Amino acid sequence: MNRDQQIKKTEEFVKENLKGYDSGHDWWHIERVRGLSRHINEKESLADPFIVEITSLLHDSADSKFAGDKIEEGYARIEEYLDRNGLEGMKERVMGVIRNISFSKKSPSGDLSDPLLHLIQDADRLDAIGAIGVARAFNYGGFRNNPIWIPEDENGKSTVGHFYEKLLLLKGKMNTETGRKLADERHDFLEKFLEQFYREWEFSII
Repeated sequence: MNRDQQIKKTEEFVKENLKGYDSGHDWWHIERVRGLSRHINEKESLADPFIVEITSLLHDSADSKFAGDKIEEGYARIEEYLDRNGLEGMKERVMGVIRNISFSKKSPSGDLSDPLLHLIQDADRLDAIGAIGVARAFNYGGFRNNPIWIPEDENGKSTVGHFYEKLLLLKGKMNTETGRKLADERHDFLEKFLEQFYREWEFSII
């Protein structure tokens, strides 16, 4: 199996794995992260383009938000896929990214200095901010039936509260120079959105 075939097989595997995810974590999220990962890597030459392609495709295939206490089964399924399709040589690095990419990961482990992790993590975080980040946040909030906003909530109990719990922090957690540059404009959009949101909210309850 050549690399183009391996990429095609990986796309098929990922699409199957995404069933049951909300539309903020769907195939188009994967495509956006893949594109951002390519862009960062083209600017900074941090990893082999093929492993960037495979890892960006697989990065959300065992998402704890959806896998819950079956997350280890998700990891095992990805490892089995890599072994079965001639990708076992990159398994350790790919799994290192998948296991550590999440913002909410409590106990990261392995090689946290791997530039592959840095660029994929930046790409994933960039897709969580800006206009697309706002759309994804409210989409996921609706998927979970979370309230839009609870006044004075900054602990993520509402979707707007999630901005303070996570989204507004991402700009300061970028790993790469390219990621930091791209995050500036997207972070500014979050702040402008919140300003407008509060103006409308306060007007409506006067």
